[in-house]
Amino acid sequence: MTTSDRTVVITGGTSGLGRECARTLAADPRWTVIVTGRDADRAHASAAAIGARGAALDLASLTSVTRFAAELRGAGLPPLHALVCNAGLQFTRRSYTEDGVEATFGVNHLGHVALVRALLDDLTAPGRIVFVSSGTHDPDQFTGMPNPLITSARELAYPPAATESGQRDGRRRYSTSKLANLQTAYELARRLGPRGIMVNAFDPGLMPGTGLARDAGKMVQLLWRTAARALVALPGVNTPAKSGADLAWLVTDPSVADVTGRYFVGRTERPSSTASYDIDVQHALYADSVELLDELAVDAARPEHP
Repeated sequence: MTTSDRTVVITGGTSGLGRECARTLAADPRWTVIVTGRDADRAHASAAAIGARGAALDLASLTSVTRFAAELRGAGLPPLHALVCNAGLQFTRRSYTEDGVEATFGVNHLGHVALVRALLDDLTAPGRIVFVSSGTHDPDQFTGMPNPLITSARELAYPPAATESGQRDGRRRYSTSKLANLQTAYELARRLGPRGIMVNAFDPGLMPGTGLARDAGKMVQLLWRTAARALVALPGVNTPAKSGADLAWLVTDPSVADVTGRYFVGRTERPSSTASYDIDVQHALYADSVELLDELAVDAARPEHP
């Protein structure tokens, strides 16, 4: 009987792409799979149904990120060999995290940077980090989404007043966060390669029926859950099960064990957008994000005054 000798953490693993990736990995007895979600009960129930373990993690709360890392460290699990930064939200109106950061940027990007930093000393070589990005990051691809914003991390965290409709503003912030995921993957690939940690980005394609439209109007949500599923017959449109298996492949397959700093669409390596390859911008985004996180940590530790 094979015994697990490695652990993988999957953010946003209670539904959609994350759940299907977790299901595939949990079928391999060598892996202990940790499924995270904002709601602890749901995370535990969803994980138990596929033979994984559940844990509470809210990427909109840096306190929650710190708590999760400490609990994982003390759980007596096999060494951590993989981290899948999958959780992602799209808001149709301005929303903010517990720490006061614009929520799309705060959850999709900043929360994942905080998680990587919190778990970095626990990641064991050979290790892999995968950031789930999206074709919406690339203005040259026809996705129906507004082009990403090209601006500083600080302005994305604390944006000026919206100049577009709430829905279009929210969609643009989503595509911007997916570009940030890709830029972060490239930056970390350079930083962590010497430590034996491979870092790549993954585009699952369009997946109708997932929870991405949860913040949209009721009619859009209904269409996304029902009629839009018929789109899976078209090229580039996938089911969560197919894309989840592809994501699990990138996390585990020996053929990509030494591959880092690349962008995969399904199981195929592809070029990403021109803007995503700017090394100076990648470095600035990561450095500014770390600075923001350090500032937020100081604020969180400051005692309240009456």
